[in-house]
Amino acid sequence: MQKEWQITVWGVRGSAPRPEAGYLEFGGNTACISVDCGEELVVLDAGSGLSALGRSIAVGGRREGRQRIHLLLSHLHLDHVMGLFSFPPFFDPSAEIHIYAQAASLRSLEALAGPPFWPLGLSDYPATLCLHKLRADELFSIKGLKGYTMAGNHPNGSLLYRLEAESTEASEKSLTYALDCEADASVLPALTEFSHKTGLLIWDASFAPKDLRPGWGHSTWEQGIRTRKAAGAEAVLMTHYSQDYSDSFLRIQEQEAARIDSACRFAKEGMVITL
Repeated sequence: MQKEWQITVWGVRGSAPRPEAGYLEFGGNTACISVDCGEELVVLDAGSGLSALGRSIAVGGRREGRQRIHLLLSHLHLDHVMGLFSFPPFFDPSAEIHIYAQAASLRSLEALAGPPFWPLGLSDYPATLCLHKLRADELFSIKGLKGYTMAGNHPNGSLLYRLEAESTEASEKSLTYALDCEADASVLPALTEFSHKTGLLIWDASFAPKDLRPGWGHSTWEQGIRTRKAAGAEAVLMTHYSQDYSDSFLRIQEQEAARIDSACRFAKEGMVITL
């Protein structure tokens, strides 16, 4: 397990892609972030940004030998899984792809990712696919990593993830992924504890503060800053922007947030963060 983690942003939108002029500075693809820990590649959600990640793997070849990829799905709303249908590593016989989600989500995924919705089912690809059932409040392992889950506050449910390094050399490294979660009083204390002292908190910034819609299962960048400070997290990365928010609007939000908290960043596709 390498000492540094390389975190790359591949998709930043919620609900639907927005591949249009005026939306591409921050990015038009839906949720997908990769965490390259050296031996293992962990991918958080499989939105339309997953396709670009897959193409980069296919062209560049991440490492010699067998490619092992771990896809952690927060839930099955289409903006979080639409990239699965065009993920090049599925067609690579040397690839070993592990998909992690709640048991009910995995059953639904096997129905969704196949006929009549798509020509190929999960069992039809040349790659080796392994499905892993998770529950909320569960500890799981990926080589060199400890993973933790928490239930998100979102319609139809969601899973939040925390990753920590197992090795003593990188023992303080951690990342918390908290998309598709409405940070109201019912979940905020547990979410703050879940994010305690994390190196990077990846936050659901679907709404600008003035646009928050209670009951929709999403949060604001302002709530993310408050949670970062309460949790003692080193930094917070805003993402999962509303498809309605243009680059010019997000620039204004980014500037307002930076004035409040210098440890706050707004995700842009192609952004790389070293942890």
